[in-house]
Amino acid sequence: MAVPQAVWGIDIGRTALKAIKLKLTGDGSVEAVANDFIEHAAVLSQPDVDRNELISSSLEKFLSRNDISKDGVVVSVPGQHTLARFTKLPPVAPKRLPDIVRYEADQQIPFEMDEVIWDYQTFEQEGLPDIEVGIFAMKRELLREHLLYFEQAAIEPVAVQSSPLAVYNLAHFEGLLSENTTVLLDVGSDNTDLIIGTPNSLWSRTIPIGGNNFTEALVKSFKLSFSKAESLKRGAETSKYRRQIFQAMRPTLSDLVQELQRSIGFYSSTHRDAEVDKIVGYGNAFKLPGLQKYLQQNLELQIDIPSSFNQISITGADSNTLKEQMPSFGVACGLALQGLDKTKVTSNLLPTEIAKQIVWRKKRSAFAAAAACLVMAGALIWFRQTTDMSALAAGAEAAKAVRVSETEAPRIINNGPRSSLPDRAQAQTVVEAGKFLKDKLNQLRSQGQDERNKTSILVQHQRNKTVVLDVLKVVHDSIPQMSESMAHADCQDDVVKAVEAAGSPRGERKQLFVESFDVQYMEDLNVYEWSSLVEVEPAINDPEAEVPGFKLTIKCRTPHQDGAKFISESFMDSLRANGREPDKGFYFDRVVLFEGGKVGALAAEASGGFAGRRANSKVPMDPVTNENTEDDWQFEIWADVILEDYPEAEEDEDVAESEEE
Repeated sequence: MAVPQAVWGIDIGRTALKAIKLKLTGDGSVEAVANDFIEHAAVLSQPDVDRNELISSSLEKFLSRNDISKDGVVVSVPGQHTLARFTKLPPVAPKRLPDIVRYEADQQIPFEMDEVIWDYQTFEQEGLPDIEVGIFAMKRELLREHLLYFEQAAIEPVAVQSSPLAVYNLAHFEGLLSENTTVLLDVGSDNTDLIIGTPNSLWSRTIPIGGNNFTEALVKSFKLSFSKAESLKRGAETSKYRRQIFQAMRPTLSDLVQELQRSIGFYSSTHRDAEVDKIVGYGNAFKLPGLQKYLQQNLELQIDIPSSFNQISITGADSNTLKEQMPSFGVACGLALQGLDKTKVTSNLLPTEIAKQIVWRKKRSAFAAAAACLVMAGALIWFRQTTDMSALAAGAEAAKAVRVSETEAPRIINNGPRSSLPDRAQAQTVVEAGKFLKDKLNQLRSQGQDERNKTSILVQHQRNKTVVLDVLKVVHDSIPQMSESMAHADCQDDVVKAVEAAGSPRGERKQLFVESFDVQYMEDLNVYEWSSLVEVEPAINDPEAEVPGFKLTIKCRTPHQDGAKFISESFMDSLRANGREPDKGFYFDRVVLFEGGKVGALAAEASGGFAGRRANSKVPMDPVTNENTEDDWQFEIWADVILEDYPEAEEDEDVAESEEE
């Protein structure tokens, strides 16, 4: 998409329409050249109001005051109408990433994929192999309903973005995200968008508490109409009943604080390295008396309310309105920055069919000129063709009568047509002979093809029907053998007696317990990056080619003190050896130790919380011997099974024959 020189960001909120026009300067910096703030005649969520009429009226007023015909437009959709899911992917090849994300989107989005518009954004941090992906979606029906207002006003957006992501983009561009973790809080009329972000990642949640909840609290407390309660709330700062107004809103404030604490705590428990150091507030709700102070005291975090831009210069815009309404312009600024291609998050929820219509309308004049040129070129071609056809008409009748038999076709190809025929007829004779022979060849090739295909399928089914059982037997045969007394123990008492008789500490026992075994068929095993914690043999297959087969995930545990070395030498080496026997119809290629560590250390690492780490996590005891398993090792092993005979089998037979000679 070509980047416009000037872009309007338009945010239609519950109380007002906010719009700002940003422009790129010659040196690549950004300046605000226009803005508009149009308050609706009534709050959109107020009972008994015509929402469609109010929005249409605000858009009409905006267009009457601003010329946007030569500018790009980016619009927002409410955060509560969009779905945001965040997941981490293992290291994958870049060309496989879209397929993996599409699979994840199908799992994460709780609707049929044809019912939603979705896009994604990747976040990568230097030094970390994992890729974090944000998947953003909105139901197609809701999106069409929102875009209908702009369509009726003849406004064609180049992009559609969720409000929380627009706020994150502005904060990222303005340098408001610290190296630790920053909370962005956009308190709207109906909802509060919570965005927790760093310069390289984000997480968001929409809380169903906003400015209208404070108004409803005043309605119930003072027995007022909604419109009067809204006026009372807006004038609370100078009202003589300021204290009573704040007391009436305190229960709603308490609910908001609880939801914020719960959300920040959840984020901290899933991001153990996160250290939240400040909150940046957006939204006109922060004009409420005492709101900023109340949140600071209860969340124990500093809250900054932007009153100016850091990276955007103000030239032609209304600086007084911007300064007064700065917290309300967060979404609109983030939208315009995305239109200028100056943002971290570039996902776009504009439906493809609408984008194509917009591009078509913009290029319609060029297409008309091209069509006129085509008509002229077609006329010239027609005239030349008519002339040529007249010249060929003499030999056309003779060519129509050409017929080639089965015996004549080879002779014509080898010796050429009869020289007594006209030129057109000679050419047609060669064409007919070639066509006849080609049809005959295709007929012979196709005979029996269906039967051969069916036979191949049946043979392949016959070969593969026992593969999984054979693979399971290879895994079973590769498990290290226990001592005879331990192997014959068939109850808890016998196991305890065998352990006591052996007299060996738990860390010296050559035992391995398989906790889970998962088999998954993959069209391409190279979609994953097969990195190992220990040194392993290189892959036999080309890592750049598509290799179908089974991916095995084996989770196991061992009390042996050598951990990874014991697993590698006693189990993984056996898997390779037992899985590469000839004439099995399959073989093990890569066997890698994907992840692992001591049980106690893994349990401690998994603990955490908003206030800090929670150490001393409880480690389960051995259910049979009642021994402490803290020093046991847990591992996850990956192996791929290729559905072919081991390729080195034929080479081994050749070597054996040469040695006998």
